[in-house]
Amino acid sequence: MFTVFWQSLVLAFAGILLLRLSGRKSIAEMTIPQVGVLLTLGTILGSDVAGKGLPESLLAVFTFLAVLYLSEWISLKWNPAERALKGAAVPIIKDGNLLTDNMKKLRLSVDDMEKRLRLAGIASIQDIRFGTIETNGAFGYELMPHARPLTRRDLEEILKANFPQIVVPPSAPQADIFAETLNPLDQPPAPKKIALTFTLHCKRIMRTNITISILK
Repeated sequence: MFTVFWQSLVLAFAGILLLRLSGRKSIAEMTIPQVGVLLTLGTILGSDVAGKGLPESLLAVFTFLAVLYLSEWISLKWNPAERALKGAAVPIIKDGNLLTDNMKKLRLSVDDMEKRLRLAGIASIQDIRFGTIETNGAFGYELMPHARPLTRRDLEEILKANFPQIVVPPSAPQADIFAETLNPLDQPPAPKKIALTFTLHCKRIMRTNITISILK
């Protein structure tokens, strides 16, 4: 029993270390300890079929989950441990220029980086002031001032500077979908009548389109 426990500990830390060294291309939306532990759970759960026995399998699963919980707790309490287990954000773009040395460390090609830019809706590298590859493999960026979208605050400042006589009225409060998560019990009932009317209206539109198509 203790042999299975120590073997599980060694395998858990070995999986974390190997994935830590393998780079960030194999990571989607999870951290490295989560990927290392979750990839091994399927094999452990099926070890009972291989003849290791149910108690040993349950002990191994418990050990791996304990390692995952411990690594997350240590990462939360101690920054050096978080950098060692999960890594840190690596800059790859600064002031519109590529940091090729950091890209080589991440084994990230220019084509891979351009794919991330296209997914983010960015047309040019020169529009990025600062770009990083985060610990979960996602692409984080800050746009140049000329490439940032115009916000309501920017528009109000422009109006105040050029048209001081114009008073911008405050926007009317709207329903906030994030407030539902804070107060799940204090939610207004769903507008069933409006939804039904909208559905019937859509059906009328579809019927009208079908009639026009037949006439043509």
